[in-house]
Amino acid sequence: MANPLTLYIPIKQDPAIQKAAQEAHDHFVTLHKEQLDRFVDVHYARFVLIPNPDGKGIQAICVITTFDGPMLPYLRFFWEDPELRKLFAGITAMALHPPASPLKTLTEFANFIEANNLSGGSDDLYQAYGQTVRQIKAAFPPSA
Repeated sequence: MANPLTLYIPIKQDPAIQKAAQEAHDHFVTLHKEQLDRFVDVHYARFVLIPNPDGKGIQAICVITTFDGPMLPYLRFFWEDPELRKLFAGITAMALHPPASPLKTLTEFANFIEANNLSGGSDDLYQAYGQTVRQIKAAFPPSA
């Protein structure tokens, strides 16, 4: 069964953070496609910018993913991959309310993600199909 993650992080309003958020958005897929491909349980992943109410600048960032399996193994993959850990370190650096200290363990990382996850679990996710990413890729291998 697929599960959602909607990581919502209000960000600082200074120009350097605003620029960093825009750049993270603009290069998200290009920079992280290899890692996301390697973790074969990800259906979708997006990096979304939430504008300020006045339309000037970015209020928050959202990392929105849909994945197979439970949350902790999913987060473990992100924690153990150096490039993805770097992505999340960048996200916490942009946060308006960052963790009190740098995240040093998988448990601290998982707690941070869960505290900022707007998804209520698989109960609030519509899924049109019941297959996992692995099943879909096995049924429809890429053509050579």
